[in-house]
Amino acid sequence: MDRKRVPGLDCGRAIAVVSVVAVHLSFQFPHLPHWAKIVARMGQYGVQLFFVISAVTIFMTLETERARYASTGQIVLRFYVKRFFRIAPLYYVAIVGYGLMSWYTYTFQADHASILGPHDTSDILLNLFFVHALSNSAINNVVPGGWSIGVEMLFYLIAPLVFFCTGGSRSRLTALSVLLLSACAASLITGACGGRLECSVQNNTFFYFWPPVQVPCFLVGFWCWNLFGPYLVGQVQLSRRGMAVALFVSILCGAGTAVLGVWLGLAHELAPIVAACGAAALLLACCSRADRSLPARVADAIGRESYGVYLWHFIFPFAAMYVFRDSAFLATHGSWMSLAVFMLTLAAAVAASYALSRVTDTLIQRGASELARTLLQQIDMRFGFGAAPSRRLE
Repeated sequence: MDRKRVPGLDCGRAIAVVSVVAVHLSFQFPHLPHWAKIVARMGQYGVQLFFVISAVTIFMTLETERARYASTGQIVLRFYVKRFFRIAPLYYVAIVGYGLMSWYTYTFQADHASILGPHDTSDILLNLFFVHALSNSAINNVVPGGWSIGVEMLFYLIAPLVFFCTGGSRSRLTALSVLLLSACAASLITGACGGRLECSVQNNTFFYFWPPVQVPCFLVGFWCWNLFGPYLVGQVQLSRRGMAVALFVSILCGAGTAVLGVWLGLAHELAPIVAACGAAALLLACCSRADRSLPARVADAIGRESYGVYLWHFIFPFAAMYVFRDSAFLATHGSWMSLAVFMLTLAAAVAASYALSRVTDTLIQRGASELARTLLQQIDMRFGFGAAPSRRLE
């Protein structure tokens, strides 16, 4: 299978990261119309779209590797090396960068505003080893938004096991899905619900962020790849009727997510998996488009830099807090003026985050990719395969 980047997946990543930027900026604009607040707050479920895309990419990559390499050990080692060097270098820089930002604001700003929550050295260490998703104080306080990176890195530990155990068999994937969902439900009941079958998980709290609530999103991605793989890589296009169905399912799941989550808050613990189902349908629609217009190319470019945009965009809601928090102009000119300024700020934040991502990609990620390629070559030679071809880590 061709391992070139898939435009539809990059389009999905762009939607996901712009949605996440929107929700974080929206809190700095209290005068937005109520409907706009709800729409913007729905942006938090862009993370579940990321999880679905990640699961699709994992299965796609492992299938490519299995077709090329005979040894399971070689495939697994290559997977972990590529994932670590794709995620860790920029994340470690983010730990330092956001730590310095918080130190500066706490030391020199009169109101002691900080971009991070309370944490200590042990929390930083947990982030360095990517097990912070298991700690209440470490999960989201060392790097803003770092909870999703922690969940994803923990899932990487079992992703090859899921792939090789299922072996492309839907019956095996069904059995494994039931097993994992049962384990997640049991963890939720014993951990968040105090042993009761009913509980109320609050949005953006530890028990919302933690892996048992979010892991089902990856299962949705695995099923999406298993059922619709040729559509996701552009080998087959959805018909008009298929596109309509995909968009309808996406809208329906979006409405369900809003009811369960940020709108009515009926069951925040169930909102992520419903959001993931809608994300899978939306991803199908993205991957079946043939549009190569300028907006589509811009979306693809943002998608290629989505990880860096995600890490660095938190700077701009923090800056907006100082710019707009005492804005008499927005307060006196009504909700529609707030909406216009919000949209302009959103575009500026995405553009600036993209620029920062490009800079850090040049300064950090390229060197990390070269080191990863060296390690991959050593792994290949150890298994008697010869030097791995030079290519950019995806």
